[in-house]
Amino acid sequence: MASTVFCASALALSACGGGDDSNTGASAPATSGAPVATTGAPATSEARAAAAAAAASDKEICDAAVRATTAFTKKLTETLQAGKEFSNADVQAAWTAMATELAVAEGGDSAVAKAAQTLTAELKTAAAAPDPTVAEESPAYQKAGADLDAACKAVGVDINFS
Repeated sequence: MASTVFCASALALSACGGGDDSNTGASAPATSGAPVATTGAPATSEARAAAAAAAASDKEICDAAVRATTAFTKKLTETLQAGKEFSNADVQAAWTAMATELAVAEGGDSAVAKAAQTLTAELKTAAAAPDPTVAEESPAYQKAGADLDAACKAVGVDINFS
């Protein structure tokens, strides 16, 4: 039953992508997050500006989400076409890979970055669950996906995650 639910929800991802495909081959630069203040003093406006400059742009974050959903859909399709089941381990690996791809949002404070950070946390929670297909059905997971979808649509990228 769980694999049926998972497959049904995963097939919804097969329509992922869209928007501007001109940059789909390029990978977004990895970021290490915001600079860390070593003195413990409150961040200055210059430090906040540097952190914002280091954060990925909304389009880069949304492009990372497109890459993540595309890679997931490809893996799911290949597995099912080979006549195999997509196991819990496969789902856990897929959610972990998606969370890793969305790490580009770390340090950002835009609506897109915050939505990606929330979805990343939900992906990690689902990946750690004994049955990740059940975890993905949680309201928090569903809302996080829908929020990232909406935030990316607002900047012109359709990820169709939810």
